[in-house]
Amino acid sequence: INTMAKASLLLRVCLLVASSSASSFPKPNPASKLRLQQVLVVHRHGDRSPITPLKDEDYWQSQLPQPHVLEGIAKGTTLIRPPEGNPKHGAHGRGPFGQLTMMGVLQMASLGERLREELTGTLFTDQKPIHPNRIRIMSTDFPRTIQSVQALLTGLFEGAQLDAPAIEIDVRRTNEYLIPDPQPRQFPTQLVLESHLAKRPHLVEKEKELTQLAHKVTDALQDQLGEGAKGVSFGIGEEKSQDNDVDAMKTKKPLAWAQLSEILTCLHSRDLLPPTISKDDVEEVNKHVAWRWFENLSHPVLAKSAMWKFAKKLVGDMEHKVACVQRETECTEEEYIEEPMLCIYSAHDSTLIGLLCVLQLEQPASWPEYGSYLKAELIQEEIDGGAVQHWVRFSLNGQLLRSTWMRDDESNEPAEMVPLSKLSDMIHDEHDIYCEQTGSKLFTWKNGALVHTKSQ
Repeated sequence: INTMAKASLLLRVCLLVASSSASSFPKPNPASKLRLQQVLVVHRHGDRSPITPLKDEDYWQSQLPQPHVLEGIAKGTTLIRPPEGNPKHGAHGRGPFGQLTMMGVLQMASLGERLREELTGTLFTDQKPIHPNRIRIMSTDFPRTIQSVQALLTGLFEGAQLDAPAIEIDVRRTNEYLIPDPQPRQFPTQLVLESHLAKRPHLVEKEKELTQLAHKVTDALQDQLGEGAKGVSFGIGEEKSQDNDVDAMKTKKPLAWAQLSEILTCLHSRDLLPPTISKDDVEEVNKHVAWRWFENLSHPVLAKSAMWKFAKKLVGDMEHKVACVQRETECTEEEYIEEPMLCIYSAHDSTLIGLLCVLQLEQPASWPEYGSYLKAELIQEEIDGGAVQHWVRFSLNGQLLRSTWMRDDESNEPAEMVPLSKLSDMIHDEHDIYCEQTGSKLFTWKNGALVHTKSQ
């Protein structure tokens, strides 16, 4: 093998993560009875104003819902916060920026109506109708995500059944693990890992190719940027330290890709793009941001570091439901406490991307739009003879997402449903990253923790 080939091979080996290859498993027997037991919904918030402050504050304020609208959607809900509060994220927004718009309220109410239609007769029945006691809500502690799920509930309940009992929206410590880029990170070494992955040759080369576009868009937006716009920092592999922020001011570096994308998306949807920016420019920026996020978070070590705790909770919710159903047949009505039938998590686009990666699901054709929702369905297969198997099926906005880590026995295609027990095993898989020069181990994901094993 020549030197170039050896280098290329070594690079691929060193940047590859030691993960299990796709296994196979038979699908449910066509003769079996399938019953939906629980549904988990993780949704992105509705349409929002830009997170980055812009000069025309009055315009963006005019896009927000009036106080009486927010009071209306909040009726029948109560927030559960920790006494010490939650850390505020760089993407939280200030003033009218980073806030749910009136358009977003309508989007989320519409999503609630859609979920009601999807789940009536399949999850909720005449014997167990939709009711606040059968629903559990969690949200990141951002006004836009809290208001989004409140609006969703008005659609889900048709605005009629939220007076009593109040539905709790749990925001306790959710900013720490319902997003892949909490500030601070769950593991301090995650930022080191993000920096390491950002230096991969194909990423560096792609950044060079698009440098001119980044400068073009940044220059075109200069006249619209408000006070503090260049201090906004968020995103996997794009967070700035104070020193980096000063350097950016001196060297006139372009805005981070995540910022460019979020500003352009807000302006484009309202026909407010600067004349020098075309729709093609917007599409190219958004396409590149999506590629960067998937390219980084599809790396198993980073996916686990960023999203393992949330993924583990989702799987744990389903395992608890299975145990709950078993208890229902073994205890009296007084002893029985029902696990929720519907769990809703109000979060962000980055949350959806992170979950798609850590759960090893097929990538969607496009970036998850406002109000997008990932649905996990817990399905019980009742086999002749009384045996029971539990399966999980995933979809995004109603479109089936197959699991790439497991193959169908017959077709050898990615599995449309996976056994809950196997999903739980996959979540706990261990992974490593090795140095391309020495072959020594750099990062390890093991037992729910990220370890930086060797200085670079």
